[in-house]
Amino acid sequence: MDVGLRMRKRTVFGLALAVVTALSACSAGAGAEAGGPTGHVRTGPKGSLDVSVLRTSHYDFPAYRTPEELAEDRPVVAAGVIDGWQQGPTLDSGTGVLDYRVVLRMRVTEPLKGVKGRSSIARGLVFIELSQGAVLSDPTLPADQWKPDKSVADFEKALPAGTGVLAFPRERPAREQPVVDLGAPLPAGARLMSVPPQGLIFEDPQLARERPGGSTALLGGLEELGAGGAGWLGYETIRELVSHLRGRGFGE
Repeated sequence: MDVGLRMRKRTVFGLALAVVTALSACSAGAGAEAGGPTGHVRTGPKGSLDVSVLRTSHYDFPAYRTPEELAEDRPVVAAGVIDGWQQGPTLDSGTGVLDYRVVLRMRVTEPLKGVKGRSSIARGLVFIELSQGAVLSDPTLPADQWKPDKSVADFEKALPAGTGVLAFPRERPAREQPVVDLGAPLPAGARLMSVPPQGLIFEDPQLARERPGGSTALLGGLEELGAGGAGWLGYETIRELVSHLRGRGFGE
């Protein structure tokens, strides 16, 4: 978990749900706006992507005011497409209920920083570890046998392969929790990555086709796109945002 992030559990309603704290990562970068906006609610046409599967926690963090400010503070910046999803590690949360993770596989098509020659990015794939969210309680079973409410297939349906994505990851720091199961294997040399709350941006294909002129097809993953303010809201597509970052000196 990146240093500086404090997370508060999102309340999950329904007797059948037990919430496990999500440990998605974040950094508190130099120059980030302390006490910045908590995000803007999207209005307008509804797209085909469902980022709600990622929003398992509220984040209290100093927001980066612009994409280049975040890019400057991260070791890796890359654009590409979702290659797929796979089961991530299962951790001992210390509460009896296990903490399940899911892994987003991202295929890099636009390396912007720290990608080329990086051994932890194997075969052009970045493996981003995310919380799998709430766990379904079952009074007939011990708590450590309860399973996640959302399956890997649910993530695949919500954010399918081929979806455009811009990510600001880094190699995941050492774990504080014991690992119960490593999950699906990674290619030789690859390492799991973490992202900060503003570190995943998706392009909704339906919004890209149907959006009114001047509106964006971009969606924030863990947080709303505008969590850092207006500096994030002037781009309609991943390509435009990548071009902006290249214009600020990022590129390989």
